[in-house]
Amino acid sequence: MAKAARKPASKGPRSRAKSESRPGRRANARSGGRSAAAPAEALQDALLDLCAKNGWCDLSLADIAEAAGLDLATAHAIYASKADLLVGLTRATDAAILASLTGDPLEGTPRDRLFDLLMRRFDRLQAHRAGYLTLLHELPQTPLEAAALACQMRRSLRLMLESAGISAAGLKGALRLNGLLAIHLAALRVWAGDDSADLARTMAEIDRRLGQAERLDEVVRGGLKRARAMRQEFRTAKAAE
Repeated sequence: MAKAARKPASKGPRSRAKSESRPGRRANARSGGRSAAAPAEALQDALLDLCAKNGWCDLSLADIAEAAGLDLATAHAIYASKADLLVGLTRATDAAILASLTGDPLEGTPRDRLFDLLMRRFDRLQAHRAGYLTLLHELPQTPLEAAALACQMRRSLRLMLESAGISAAGLKGALRLNGLLAIHLAALRVWAGDDSADLARTMAEIDRRLGQAERLDEVVRGGLKRARAMRQEFRTAKAAE
């Protein structure tokens, strides 16, 4: 695929069209009040709404349960702590992204597919922008919860790699995962200040960083290939002695 096809300018309209349809579907699914079948979703939404209004650090599980319309015993049975709730929220994002692939499959090269997956993730953040911005700014003040979320994000981004058709196994996989973590963090910083309707700055940052990672991945693959060839030559020479 030509390089121009991967630029944010060309991908932007398609990504924005998708993001405009997804929030509508979520709103329709939630209309008519909270159902007993979705207490976890109610807790996740209550967390983000309260973060936007009151901040993260002093927020209690009891506050979240009350805002979700649940008693504390029911809320605690689903999420035993705020850390568990953050992990559950991130897993719900993973599940929503994977579910979206059924009717809206990924296309193009692995880089294109990874770009698409990351933008779907930022579409989810954008739907609760104020709450996620509060978490981004205040979460470092609560190290236990921050560590729990960091561990889950590694699992989530590993899933993004595999979903894009990029192996996350072995040494190469570990390097790719670390690279994707760096890309995600860099994009988060840009997104926090990106007030454009189509998240153009965020898309441009992701595209630029993915291009850097793609070139680095080619260098790593080439180095490993040369190392294997040299090892094979050494073994052949030893066998001929």
